[in-house]
Amino acid sequence: MSVQAGAAIPAPALDEGIVTPEAVLLELPTAGVGSRLLAGLIDAGVLAGGWLVAVVMAAAAFGGSESTGFDIAVAVTLFAGLLVYPVVIQLLMRGRTVGKAALGLRAVTTDGAPIRLRHALLRTMGGLVDHLIPPGGIAGVLFVLGTRRSQSVGDLFAGTIVIREPPRYLTPTAWWFAVPPGYGAYAEAIDPSPLTDAHYGLVREFLLRASTLTPTARAALGAQIADSLATVLRVRRDPRVHPEAYLLCVAARYQQRNLASSDPVANR
Repeated sequence: MSVQAGAAIPAPALDEGIVTPEAVLLELPTAGVGSRLLAGLIDAGVLAGGWLVAVVMAAAAFGGSESTGFDIAVAVTLFAGLLVYPVVIQLLMRGRTVGKAALGLRAVTTDGAPIRLRHALLRTMGGLVDHLIPPGGIAGVLFVLGTRRSQSVGDLFAGTIVIREPPRYLTPTAWWFAVPPGYGAYAEAIDPSPLTDAHYGLVREFLLRASTLTPTARAALGAQIADSLATVLRVRRDPRVHPEAYLLCVAARYQQRNLASSDPVANR
């Protein structure tokens, strides 16, 4: 994920990013069709295995497949597996499923925020629509290949994209951020647990590249990122705190919580 500034941004870069009114590119590396298909196959295997276990348990509980209770149990578990499970797992894993987690993928909104219940439900319903269009699943592949941000039917319904997250051990940590003087108590009150590696990467890139931006773009983008993170953290940002001071507090708290075991080089 990177932050770039300039008078012109090449068109291909827009395919994988968000451009602010200040002509600053926030790049979100979207997942390709291959990784998404593999993640889908893993999820399908998990779902099929869980459903088979549920069917065997229902057969044992209702005395075989000839009873009405067995038929009802199978229908309920099928509904739960196709609609309830995908929604719940995406919410619990913050935009990921078992397959996505295995491949380092995550679903986020088109502006990079975590998905909520509405997004998870619409993505799931869109996936069902995709599989109902003959031949099942092909429409989704074509949409991923043909849309600018590699969005499936469900992504278009929900206003989401699927991004690639780098493994945490590859996260650059050479620059160790310090809490600004006088902000120790303020920083301690920030709980960074809702933040993903992608959120931290965006904050890191902005703080390291802020000096290369024009003053107007720097102020506007800093405030935009700070307000977006405050929404993710579900804590209202104190307007008296400068956006960059807030981002330094967030970055420092994230590093303390998630990267404390690394051996960073302090550059202060």
